[in-house]
Amino acid sequence: MTIVSNPSADAEEKIDRAAKILKASKQNREVFKIIYSGGKFKTIQQIKSKVTKSNTNTYKAAQRLYGDDIVEKKVSGKVISYGKKDFYRTHRDKILRLASNPKRLKEYPTKRKVQLKVVSQSSYTFRTKPQAKQIYVDDIDSFKKVKAIKTANASTVQKMAERTINDGICSILNQTGKKDWGGERNDIYSNKILLRSKRKSAAFALKGKAIKTKLVPGKMGKNGDQIQRLFETTADIYLVVHNREIDDRVVDLMQTHALQKSIANNKQIYFCIIDGDDLARLCGAYPKEFGLSNS
Repeated sequence: MTIVSNPSADAEEKIDRAAKILKASKQNREVFKIIYSGGKFKTIQQIKSKVTKSNTNTYKAAQRLYGDDIVEKKVSGKVISYGKKDFYRTHRDKILRLASNPKRLKEYPTKRKVQLKVVSQSSYTFRTKPQAKQIYVDDIDSFKKVKAIKTANASTVQKMAERTINDGICSILNQTGKKDWGGERNDIYSNKILLRSKRKSAAFALKGKAIKTKLVPGKMGKNGDQIQRLFETTADIYLVVHNREIDDRVVDLMQTHALQKSIANNKQIYFCIIDGDDLARLCGAYPKEFGLSNS
């Protein structure tokens, strides 16, 4: 049987369908998260060991994801393994956010689910299609050592000060740090960052132990406008770094500003979220730069 697919045309349909499958079962969500973290393939035994309450539904969830073409499957003797597919790896976070938010999932537009709104008549012409892409810490060549750290305990960085995070990242980039001052557009600006072997400019917004909860837009700057100010910087990559969880509204706001920046500058814009889990991995990969013991 030949499967005909148009990835770009079918992308929203596939994201919507995958989110609905994950929404239907806690086991589906857990198994999906496990498969789409760390290495390419995981055995069913490795998956079972990480599921909260493993039972026959764990096998059914893995098989369901495979049956719906959301994961890869390979069999070696009696060992069954499941692995990532490139499309779902790229859209993993978006799918998980939709799966955990029924209202947003219901409103998510696809070719079969058109959202109609009455708006004033306006006409916009773009020179090129807006290009805004979310990347991850693993994608950045300058942080390449992080790929060797699959998981790390986020609690190890929860008491880390913003200045320590700043100094650590600057040290990795061989970048001179700067003093903080009110109203600044970014905490770090660098033109030394490498992405896919190409030198890029990057602007960072950092949050450390002063924020003791999940990072939401309202906690970013005195007026909640830190992301807006970050994108006032001329750069190719925009990054938000926090030593705890980062709310998906921050991700949405980053994407919105990245699209606007892409339209205004007629070029590809990248944005990246480094939360407590990924920051702990970064510290584990570069302990000396963050002033930590590597023993």
